[in-house]
Amino acid sequence: MRPVRPQEQVEEIKQNVLNTALGIIAQEGFNALTMRRLGRELGMTAPNLYNYFTSKDEIYITLMIQGFTRLREYMVEVSEAASNPFQRARDVMRAYLRFGFEHPQHYELMFSSHAPKTPDYKGTPEESLSEQEFALGMEVARFAETVLDLALEGVGLKATADQRRTMLIELWSLLHGMVSLHLTGNSSYLTDRVIETYEHILNLLLERFINQHLMPKK
Repeated sequence: MRPVRPQEQVEEIKQNVLNTALGIIAQEGFNALTMRRLGRELGMTAPNLYNYFTSKDEIYITLMIQGFTRLREYMVEVSEAASNPFQRARDVMRAYLRFGFEHPQHYELMFSSHAPKTPDYKGTPEESLSEQEFALGMEVARFAETVLDLALEGVGLKATADQRRTMLIELWSLLHGMVSLHLTGNSSYLTDRVIETYEHILNLLLERFINQHLMPKK
């Protein structure tokens, strides 16, 4: 009988599997990931790999859960340290950028890949795990919406649910654009002070969006 591995060693092996899978998906796309390919990259047999994960879809969804968990941690940490609602909103946007810069492979997987989404796992063995990932992603979105709403209230403005959602999508689109330009190196074509430029943009974003969406039109 094969000796049982200590739990700490099991978790280390599983994380190694996840890291290798993340690299494959980030470089070649979701369809390039197979259990056979993973086993080859890790020097493991396919049957041995199945002792840790039941399928490539379980690995993919677990990676998504890891990513959203880390993003939430980034956002909550700066939110708790902020001195006022407006500062909190700016710091949360900064945290989103920092997550993208520091975890580019996870960011690409979460927001730029054409991998399966939650509805694709309906009726499959991975449905429950995929629903956990979806719930976590929505928790991050609700947190961001709450931060935005508190920032608006902090300057005496009240937004409707539709206005908040529209602003959140627009802000997300701009932040995603900045991360994508940074990760591809394209923003360096326009400025040699990329991070300083992003910081300046963050200082202007909320004020501009408040004026655009909520101030009375002349």
